[in-house]
Amino acid sequence: MGWEENVERHRDDTGSVDRLLILVTVLIVAFGVLALFSASFAVGDDFWRKQILWISIGALAAVLVTHIPYSVWAKVALPLLGVTLVMLLITVLFGDKVWGARRGLVAGSSIQPGVLARLITVIYIAAWLASKGEELNQVRTALIPFGVIIGVTAVLVMAQKDLSTAFLLIGTGLLMFFFAGGDPLQIFFTVIIGTVGGGAVAMLLPYSRERLADWVASFSDPTKMPYQVWRAFQAISHGGVTGTGLGRGVLKFGYLPVPHTDSIFAVIAEEAGLLGCLIVLGLFAVFAWRGYRIALSTANPFGSLIAFGVTTMIISEAALNIAVMVGLFPPTGTALPFFSYGGTGMVVNLVGLGLLLSVSRGRPRGVWDEALDRWWRNWRTRLSGARRRPGFGRSL
Repeated sequence: MGWEENVERHRDDTGSVDRLLILVTVLIVAFGVLALFSASFAVGDDFWRKQILWISIGALAAVLVTHIPYSVWAKVALPLLGVTLVMLLITVLFGDKVWGARRGLVAGSSIQPGVLARLITVIYIAAWLASKGEELNQVRTALIPFGVIIGVTAVLVMAQKDLSTAFLLIGTGLLMFFFAGGDPLQIFFTVIIGTVGGGAVAMLLPYSRERLADWVASFSDPTKMPYQVWRAFQAISHGGVTGTGLGRGVLKFGYLPVPHTDSIFAVIAEEAGLLGCLIVLGLFAVFAWRGYRIALSTANPFGSLIAFGVTTMIISEAALNIAVMVGLFPPTGTALPFFSYGGTGMVVNLVGLGLLLSVSRGRPRGVWDEALDRWWRNWRTRLSGARRRPGFGRSL
């Protein structure tokens, strides 16, 4: 039995999505809209209204992807990657230039091929790794072609002056290679070479060299701390344990750079305090738990790699954004998934959720799944019973 038939067999055995993953994502998105609602007032725009539109589009896409057998994506992975590479090349040559970086596909467009490339690369790498089998530990037939795939995509993203997305793409790919059973020694040397090469690229680019130099200098002289990190520290300090309250933060008004995108975690820290930050971290931790659980409990190699890659893609971006805000990493321009304003990012992350849910339909059930299913059935039974009671509609 081939792996495509194996997918269908598992889907027929279960057919129920991971509802706890849906619940935690809904909570993350709702929290994100509240944070963006507050941050929008500081920049004089209703970004939160626009974000709701992107959430609606992403949610519809997620529902559609959830009901598509995930084996389909292995068949179209190569064409998708080809189209994405062409879009990246067009962006590098003709894209909309903002703050010295070309990231929008065309002038005035919010479509960012670099963000899309992370998800498409995950899909292609998952299909490619699943097809390798015993050849995965061969340098000539596995590691070198893998490096070319990742390298070409990353170089095109770097050409847009988006080093953070390129590094996240490379990191996610290497972790997928390891998860698929790649030789740890090969991965170790690849990481060393990549770190040295990435550091060299960062030092060659003036904007990244300055950020890195300020961040390193801040450990011995706090006055040299990068401006964004300094303001984030002030926001965190001002928020204390319980925060100033929704909409009552002051650092977002002309002090904290881009409060609606890169710095939105600092807005949360000021207005929701340490408790709000812990809630955000807890929600992402549950998301990671469910995503990696799907990856580990899925028998099909392609489905397992898709789940692992999508989860790593989202969690690594969140970890990097938060690390920057607390001074553990130099400023990178990385968004906080589901929180930061951005149409492409929101839709891509929700499509990633749809892929996770599609894979979750083909895995064995667990205690948490059964408990949540019982709660869901009971809730719907109570609701339908209430609707049948006389006067229910009038009482509302």
